[in-house]
Amino acid sequence: MLFQDKLKELRESHNLLQRQVAAAIDIDTAVYCKIEKGYRQVREEQVRQLALFYGIPFEELRCYWLAGKVYSLVEEEDDANRILDMAAEELEEYGNNPTNKYGKN
Repeated sequence: MLFQDKLKELRESHNLLQRQVAAAIDIDTAVYCKIEKGYRQVREEQVRQLALFYGIPFEELRCYWLAGKVYSLVEEEDDANRILDMAAEELEEYGNNPTNKYGKN
């Protein structure tokens, strides 16, 4: 499930209109509509606001948001699965190490 799909699911499960959600996070309704359709990205702070608004853990919604960002990077690539597999291998190898292979924290 993509971030925008999760937002729509949350909104509909709470029986809310797009304008109500937009008002809750202080953005224009047209902008929120574009976010929910996947035409526009949100900032991390807006993800935090949405999580608070819906009463769900920020990290849960943040995972959908980050997955959506990754998806948008590779969605048109013919070898998207291979690219994602390579990234997953890197995460398995270096992801749990406080200092990664490049010496950064």
